[in-house]
Amino acid sequence: MGFDELRTAVLDTRLCTSCGVCELACPKEVIAFDGLEPVLTAAAGLGDEACGDCHDCLDACPGLDPRTPDAELRLFGRVREADERWIGVYREVVGARARDGRLFEASASGGSITGLLQASIDRLGVDTVLTMGRAAGTAWRAAPSLSESAAELVETTQSTYQLAPYLGALRTVMRQRPESRVAMSGIACHVQGVRKLQTLDTEAGRWAREHVVFVVELACSSGTTPRGTEAMIEDLGGVAPDSVTRLRYREGEYPGNIRIWTDDGTRRDVQFWKAVRHFAGNKTHRCLSCGDWMSGLADVSVSDGDPNIFAASVTGTASVDGVAGKHGRVFVRTERGAEVLRHAVGSGVLETWPIDLVGMNLGLERKRNRRATYERSGQLIPAGPIPGFVEELEARPDEEFIAAPVPTLAAGASGRNGDGTNGDVGNSDRRNGNGRAGNGAAR
Repeated sequence: MGFDELRTAVLDTRLCTSCGVCELACPKEVIAFDGLEPVLTAAAGLGDEACGDCHDCLDACPGLDPRTPDAELRLFGRVREADERWIGVYREVVGARARDGRLFEASASGGSITGLLQASIDRLGVDTVLTMGRAAGTAWRAAPSLSESAAELVETTQSTYQLAPYLGALRTVMRQRPESRVAMSGIACHVQGVRKLQTLDTEAGRWAREHVVFVVELACSSGTTPRGTEAMIEDLGGVAPDSVTRLRYREGEYPGNIRIWTDDGTRRDVQFWKAVRHFAGNKTHRCLSCGDWMSGLADVSVSDGDPNIFAASVTGTASVDGVAGKHGRVFVRTERGAEVLRHAVGSGVLETWPIDLVGMNLGLERKRNRRATYERSGQLIPAGPIPGFVEELEARPDEEFIAAPVPTLAAGASGRNGDGTNGDVGNSDRRNGNGRAGNGAAR
């Protein structure tokens, strides 16, 4: 009883990542999503009995065990060492940003991921690219987006700090355009789901193995539920979610603000650091206990080049790796990843430069800290990339990493900007403070 097994092992234990790979893997196509939770559809007939002895959904699911060592052996011929615990196996790391001005400006962190995806279309003959976009009819809600050209990708070229069922969107490609070559971006659980699916001797497994040809990964501190975004719009934006016509998470001058457009023609900005603090109340157990900043299983992984975009949001400045402003750190892992990066640079899509991995990334530090807390909690948590590995650090309250700058606490009221648009008055109040780096680089 496959779905019943999935429910017992993953759903009831709160280990579902909402990645959507179960929907893609299901051979009878009877799994769909109710919000963030997979459910059996009416087409299942007699419920779990429709599954028979099939358990493809559980076999592909990364929620309980991503099986990282198995994937590393297939991809790299070895597993990671202890000092590679959070970064994984990689060939080189470089700083990067888009050369195209429109892409660079639209991006949150320089456009490295979008540039790589664009280059894969040209170099690898990719027909379809999966990225995170917005739901039709609900402009603030995250939803998968399928693009067929480099130009289409620009609209989704930002981080999206919201969970949404994702990989199931590839079911449409597999059924309607089965010969398509697919590239995708995703966070750790998305990449792990695809890699597990590619090992299965099933229709979906074989298709994913042959047709998902390029995978780019965003470093992820944690996601937030749709309710987290909705509450942020209400509480910090001061508008009704159903009035929102467009939402961007890192819009404007680096590091960007949450920018909300409404149906009456107004625009409201919420400082990124305030949104980060607000999001903290809407996380899932699986996200908070996750053992991966990067899965390390993509062809290329990308993190924000700025190690502390929370602080950059407070101060309005950032400089790291000797570079001021937004850019990404690109971790090349596979030969295919190296091939696409070379093409992106050679064709003028991206510029790159050598960097050293020095200094703290606060998004990673928060991730490690939370993982250490959960490892000692006695709760059921997902397997990490190194079996038996336990974080040896003094766990701290997460609040310490995203402490609000005291001088701005009294300036939390919202008002109207001088240009007639609505805005958070804190947007011009950039003083010192501590914080975290975000979910990673822009796509």
